[in-house]
Order: sequence, then structure tokens, then C-alpha cells
Amino acid sequence: MARVNRSVLWIDAGGLSTITLLLANPTAASIQGAIKDKSNADYLEYWEGPLTINSSPAPTSAAYVSVTQSAVLSFLCADNTIAKIAIPAPQLGIFLSDGQTVDASQVTVLVASCIATLVSNSGSPAVSFLGGVLTGRR
Repeated sequence: MARVNRSVLWIDAGGLSTITLLLANPTAASIQGAIKDKSNADYLEYWEGPLTINSSPAPTSAAYVSVTQSAVLSFLCADNTIAKIAIPAPQLGIFLSDGQTVDASQVTVLVASCIATLVSNSGSPAVSFLGGVLTGRR
């Protein structure tokens, strides 16, 4: 198994930033793209090998604009470990009416990108989506 680590530096409309780490096999490119599609933040840089810089990030100003807020999605892996990813500054539309719980029907592309590609610390691939919740400061 060729596990790779992809670190992503995210920036929000207020100029705050956070870094997420994605573990994948063979690459986390599709996972990063699917996270971006559901985030109000934009990546500033990521690295999985050579450093790639976004010279003109365009974060969105919306309900959850700060990268101090994240939707954390959990996945069950083949060896019963858990792998997690974070969507920094998540779009309001990915949540159920409680504004806290991720609506699985709104993250289907992201979930599909993670299954068999995202891995836990043990290197075991994700096999199913467990759920997601909003974390961080409001």
C-alpha cells in the first residue's frame, strides 16, 4: 500500500487559516476537491510531494465563514479504525435543520471520494461513512 499524506492550508474570508491532513492511497486529490466543493474556505497551499500554491484564493463570505469552524466527517475503515476529515468553514447547506449535523445526502461526492481512498492511521481504507458534525467556535 502506497499511503500518502496531503496537508492542506485553508484560508477563510476573514484571513484566518487552518491546516488539515488527509491520509490516502494513492492520492488525496479528489478528497481535497470534494472538501473544497462543500467549504466556504479555499486552499492557499497543499503538499503531497511538490508544494502547490493557489496565487489567488477566493474564499466565500457566508454563515460559517471562519476556518475555526469545521464539519468533521467520520468514516469506518476495514480494520474497524476510524478516519476523519474536516471541511473548514463549511457551507450551511450541508447541514440538517439543526445546523450541527451533516446531511449525508449533501456530501455524497465527498463520501464517494473518501471510500477506499481515505485511510486511517493504521493505513486501513475507509469502507463506510459514519456521519459528521459541526465543531469549533461560532
